[in-house]
Amino acid sequence: MAASFLVLTDFTPAADHALRYAAALAAPVQATLVLLHIRRETLLDPDAFTGTIRHMSEGEIAAALQERVQPLKVSATVESAVDGVEGAVADAVRRHAPALVVLGKPDTETTPDELVSSTSLKLLRATRTPLLVVPVASQAPVPPRCVTIAADNSSIDLKVQSAGVQELLEQLQPRLTVTHVAEPENSDSCTLAFNAVTTSGLTKGTNFRVLTHGVRHRHIAAGILLAAAETKADLLVLIARRRSFLGQLFNRSVTSQVVLHGQLPVLLLPAMD
Repeated sequence: MAASFLVLTDFTPAADHALRYAAALAAPVQATLVLLHIRRETLLDPDAFTGTIRHMSEGEIAAALQERVQPLKVSATVESAVDGVEGAVADAVRRHAPALVVLGKPDTETTPDELVSSTSLKLLRATRTPLLVVPVASQAPVPPRCVTIAADNSSIDLKVQSAGVQELLEQLQPRLTVTHVAEPENSDSCTLAFNAVTTSGLTKGTNFRVLTHGVRHRHIAAGILLAAAETKADLLVLIARRRSFLGQLFNRSVTSQVVLHGQLPVLLLPAMD
């Protein structure tokens, strides 16, 4: 796989954890890493609300970047940006065409949702590139052995940028499960969701039979997290439709609720619709 993963860092524990995850994911598929330094301003950073962020000199940034890539067992390059998050990442995506953008997420459970920066929203808007969000508390094995794909009953038309994810799944060959969350009074059949996922081409090339797991729950985000636990998922995949990340109420969407409150790595795949 001649691909790269763009990993964002602000030198916080969450970013360091995401870097280690990205390196472990890249190793078996021979992907390279591009470590991009982003200033600590809105990367889901609790310190952004306390005024305790320490600003670093260019020399300190360069030293910190080298300190982080030196122990890695995969090929990695480093960059530092002075632009805002969206502009810096969009520029890096244009130049490197990464298969994934990787972002660490600190523990935000004690921070009200409305105060948490919607970094995922900004990056999906800016790049339309698959985004892997790795919670700092995640202990999921890498590479993932069990991947759960949450889908509704609508057709899925993935952006061309998602081709790298399909290749990644083809090489890793994890156990795949499609899950669908239904209202408690409705059928939890996964037939339509399964057909939507397989027709999208996301599971093309995987040798294992794709499993299904239906869940009944009044709240879809909670149902998705329940399904991830019941299927023993190491990685959760969500289809990010335009209405989820182009609207102004992102923090109230199903996608954002799963990202904000889940403890598993979550891979967001932008859809055309």
